[in-house]
Amino acid sequence: MSEIEALLLEMLQIPSVSGEEKMMGEFLVSQLAGFAVEKQLVEKDRFNVIARKGNPKVYIVVHMDTVPGVVPIKVTKDKIFGRGAIDNKGNIAGAIIAARKLENIGLIFTVGEEDDFIGAKKVKIRNKKFVIMEPTKLQVMRGQRGLVAVTITTKGTQVHSSLNFKKEDSAVYNLTNILSQLYRKNWTAFNAIVTQGGEADNVVSGEASAKILMRPKNITEYKKIISDLGKISGKRIGKRIEDKIEPCVSSLVKNGGIVPFFSEMAFFKNSVLFGVGDIAVAHTVAEYVNRKELNQLANKLVQLVLDLEKK
Repeated sequence: MSEIEALLLEMLQIPSVSGEEKMMGEFLVSQLAGFAVEKQLVEKDRFNVIARKGNPKVYIVVHMDTVPGVVPIKVTKDKIFGRGAIDNKGNIAGAIIAARKLENIGLIFTVGEEDDFIGAKKVKIRNKKFVIMEPTKLQVMRGQRGLVAVTITTKGTQVHSSLNFKKEDSAVYNLTNILSQLYRKNWTAFNAIVTQGGEADNVVSGEASAKILMRPKNITEYKKIISDLGKISGKRIGKRIEDKIEPCVSSLVKNGGIVPFFSEMAFFKNSVLFGVGDIAVAHTVAEYVNRKELNQLANKLVQLVLDLEKK
């Protein structure tokens, strides 16, 4: 078993669900001998780990938290299974080993990426270049989609459902009517969930609500979404944009694709995405990392950092 595989297996045994990253943070500190290390307080018992060696022009950013759920740790001939195997503990292992080989490097291990990005939002390092580590099949990616999150609420008139009433008296009707209109716009990765929709089937709903998430693929679509949302109005309709972040495209590299997921790239200018694993395997009940790919990670990451230093 290689050094990076052994390090990954050790980390897979440390739970680090969003909000409960303290043990992982302490472990990371223990692995950074020879670095100047800072524990950046984010919340009580939650901290980012920031480490520096030499005079870094490039920082590697890796989130230390995972989504909930247990994936039994298992090693086969070509795979290592476990929660966080690729999202993001395989990448943590690669970052640590690559950083040990580099003379000038910075490391930022964040909390809360799988939740509200509270760790990334706390970091104030500027005027550097960043490698954001996420599953990209060891391909350098230059951008990601944006994000628009909206809450829609509608009102109705609560009465007994046996009485004659207008369909507009139902908050559920008003809500589904709006959702139907929005679905027809075919926005990228549009997803809606109904969070409230009446009290009982014999009561006309007096209030209903839904949460909507879209991931615009470019700035044109992003602006169109914001504009169209602004046109939603009515006495019985309310809306609140919970979050909106423009799509990101890096100028550091000319080639490279745009990932469909959202990441900490949004909070670090002059950044690229790179890492081990396939995002389609992340968050699943059988999350795994390919061992051959994992063992290529550190050297490829070292080369990427050296290339970015020259730009």
